[in-house]
Amino acid sequence: MRLFLSSENLGNYPEVFLNMVGKGNKLALVENAKDYVDEPERKLKVQQHIEQFSDQGFDVEEIDLRGYFDRQDSLLEKIKEFGGVFVFGGNTFILRRAMAASGFDKVLQDLVLNGQLSYGGSSAGSCVTAKTLHGIEFGDRPQPEDVPDGYPNKEIIWDGLGFVNFMVVPHYGSTWWGKEADECINYLKEHSLPYKILKDGQVIVIDADKEEFLK
Repeated sequence: MRLFLSSENLGNYPEVFLNMVGKGNKLALVENAKDYVDEPERKLKVQQHIEQFSDQGFDVEEIDLRGYFDRQDSLLEKIKEFGGVFVFGGNTFILRRAMAASGFDKVLQDLVLNGQLSYGGSSAGSCVTAKTLHGIEFGDRPQPEDVPDGYPNKEIIWDGLGFVNFMVVPHYGSTWWGKEADECINYLKEHSLPYKILKDGQVIVIDADKEEFLK
């Protein structure tokens, strides 16, 4: 299993994830944590990320999970074309719903756990790798119960992907999300839930049984 968990995009270590991807640096970008914003804003964010990751040497393509709702077999075949995926931030619970509705969670558990696909995530994309999503709701706007149009599943999914046994708390100490990070940490402490904090720029890299914190 190869994981690249950051607070903000590629952090200060784009070359690390580039080396993890392989397969001609082919990378699938997943932006569904932003499905709560209007479509023009979402398209702008996708284009910015395409340009940013292309500049770092990746051969990128956006995979919109909404186009694969109830089409897990098709999504699996598509994802097999890539050496890695990168899942961006936004709303953790909307992202988790999109993963479930498309079967992306099952695809990842198959390919990532077997070492066939490298997983990169930032913010919500990192948070969703935990066993449980309890605690991160204090930093999510909109609220966990809010569901975008076109989503088939309305219930809150509290189970994460289970790749790591801790919650990533991103944007720690930032001017724009520092208060939310503190609220998450307070909940996690009170409920004895393990967590690791990341400031913007920092990254946790996991390669099989080796874990490294990059400051």
